Amino acid sequence: MCYYMLYTSKYKKELLEKLEELEQEEEMANEIEVRQIGSVYEVACLMEDTKEFCDEQLAHVMSDLVQKQVISRVCITYLKSKEELRHIDKRDIMNAFINNNYLSRQEGFSSFTYYLLYVPILQEIKKTGVFNIEGWIQFRTQKYQILLSDLLEQFVLDYSMKKEVVTFIKLMRDMSILSVPLEEILHLIYNTEGLPQLYNKGMKNMTGFYIRQYCKDLLLDSTLTREDYILHILISISPKQLIIHQSAKAREQQFLKTLEIIFDDNINYCKGCMWCSN
Repeated sequence: MCYYMLYTSKYKKELLEKLEELEQEEEMANEIEVRQIGSVYEVACLMEDTKEFCDEQLAHVMSDLVQKQVISRVCITYLKSKEELRHIDKRDIMNAFINNNYLSRQEGFSSFTYYLLYVPILQEIKKTGVFNIEGWIQFRTQKYQILLSDLLEQFVLDYSMKKEVVTFIKLMRDMSILSVPLEEILHLIYNTEGLPQLYNKGMKNMTGFYIRQYCKDLLLDSTLTREDYILHILISISPKQLIIHQSAKAREQQFLKTLEIIFDDNINYCKGCMWCSN
């Protein structure tokens, strides 16, 4: 039997939800009692298992809760200072940074979280069995907040740059469609490796031909991908209609979102045809 005292002013709901999830996932028989002392909630938690196991499980719960609140706080504070960003951009940035796994994809971030959040929280729980959520966020996460601020700053720069690039590409595309399109219809079909291929109206694979014709000056750039070539070809040809097949196989789903932004109503997704079946 392990006994813990947890304190919070703002996060009672989130804390109780996390403790309930832990009880269900680990099939633990926990006893929880909540008492309000002024503006502070005191959560007494009794766990039935070995001390080592209970300490580690509670540390994971507290680490996850603290991480979420710190990330949200850093985002709100940073974006408030960016008056040049529109409200809709701030909303998109915050959603992408917090909810779209951006952080989990950053090299080394999980290690930073482990050593800057989980390990110190585990040590505190092992030593005292007492944890104050707001106190920990306020006084024990400074290094973690600095790391998050640096990552967020780079993310905002990347976001702004990509937005400018997409705007420029759309302008190029708009200029292109003023002339007669070189193809009425093009089909973009993904192969088993998730690579995009371009087929003409007669369903002939034109990928190699188009790359040689429109991307000759780009082939020496080793940083460019197949998706970069395809985008350049599509802008050059500017088809009236682009039909995308087997999109679920795409290795770069973000590329499809970029195409949707640039080509807008000219894109259709195939809902099933002989080419998709094959």
